[in-house]
Amino acid sequence: MIAGAWQTGTVTSDSLSSPVASLATRLVNGDEAALHEMFKRWSRLVHTIARSALGSNADADDVTQQVFIAAWKSRRTLRPSDEALPAWLLGICKFKIADALRARSRSSRIQDFAEADEPTEHVSHADDILDQVVVKDALEALGDPRGRILRMVFLEDKTHEVVSHELEMPLGTVKSHVRRGLERLRNVFEEVDLLHA
Repeated sequence: MIAGAWQTGTVTSDSLSSPVASLATRLVNGDEAALHEMFKRWSRLVHTIARSALGSNADADDVTQQVFIAAWKSRRTLRPSDEALPAWLLGICKFKIADALRARSRSSRIQDFAEADEPTEHVSHADDILDQVVVKDALEALGDPRGRILRMVFLEDKTHEVVSHELEMPLGTVKSHVRRGLERLRNVFEEVDLLHA
């Protein structure tokens, strides 16, 4: 009966009689009350795991919210059973924690560049930063002179002083463009993360 129900896209509560399986069935079928019940039952566990991994209550709060939003959006991927629902939920939690750790690492590396007087001090990280963060379209979207300055500093590996001389621009202005440009790039990629959450 379950197989037939899945073929039609709907699982009936009659086919799964245990409380957890019934809750999963209701979630799959789009019952928002089931999501609220699931949150009450497992949000503390999800939060505890996230806090342990991330070391921050604020980050754990964000991850917990993202987990249950993702659970609702991807509910059709769940096959209801006693064991499947909690395991499925904790699997989502694991991915969201990994996403948070990647975002934290990326933000930290961008900040290192923004605070550095000389990008050549971090040349060993330059390729990694450019591959993961500074893509061509994002630089172009910054416009000139900011986009041009970032290209010269990070793609052409020129110091702030050289850029200042070549563009006949005060050194402080160059550094300001670098800091503000990197901040804008960070905001752009945080927006991308939200779109894929």
